[in-house]
Amino acid sequence: MNRIFLVFFVFMLLLSFGEFILKRKGMDGRQQRVIVIFYTLTIVFLIALQFQYYQVLPTSNIMNIFSPHVKRWVDQFV
Repeated sequence: MNRIFLVFFVFMLLLSFGEFILKRKGMDGRQQRVIVIFYTLTIVFLIALQFQYYQVLPTSNIMNIFSPHVKRWVDQFV
């Protein structure tokens, strides 16, 4: 993700969240909860995007264990 866009997006997100904090008094409780859920999901997905190139699960170790069995299984069908 382009760093300039990331800085701009985070700045706009913080500005929007600040505006929400100031205007939340006049909102219904259910509407506040929905908006907070959307802000939370946005922040979580933004953090997840930063780690998209890192390997979360060691799939190479799992494949080293299962690959001989999968190869034998495929050879049986071929």
